[in-house]
Amino acid sequence: MAGIRIQEVDDRALGTAVDLLDRFFREEGFGTPRAEVAANAARLLRDPHHWVALAWDGGRAVGVVTVSSVLYVEWGRLGEIGDLYVLPEMRRRGIARALIEAGIARCRALGCSAVGVTITPQGERTHGLGRFYAKLGFVELGRASAVLRL
Repeated sequence: MAGIRIQEVDDRALGTAVDLLDRFFREEGFGTPRAEVAANAARLLRDPHHWVALAWDGGRAVGVVTVSSVLYVEWGRLGEIGDLYVLPEMRRRGIARALIEAGIARCRALGCSAVGVTITPQGERTHGLGRFYAKLGFVELGRASAVLRL
């Protein structure tokens, strides 16, 4: 992973982050329109309880991570790795691990008591994400998530 650096996204790098997030969503079959990805990424940048970072290899962005946090009675502030993407040709080089470690560090800085991640069935089938996150110390809680779109 020599030469890879992780850098927080600012307004100048927002378009680059959106490009990678949009590519990620298209590759994984999520239907979120690019304009919505861009608007939501910009909102993350403006909220001090959220974070977006890029992995750079020289002058090329090769990965992105988003981190959100929320307050719960059970957990206090809980961080979540919301999105993680590394360009296919750059995988298996430790970039995803570096992005996750940077996200965990950011969660610590935000005062989070824990960091979670949601693994979709598609992500598990295609990429074996459960094993990947387990290697990083994440443990399955046995909870199912459900969402009501508003």
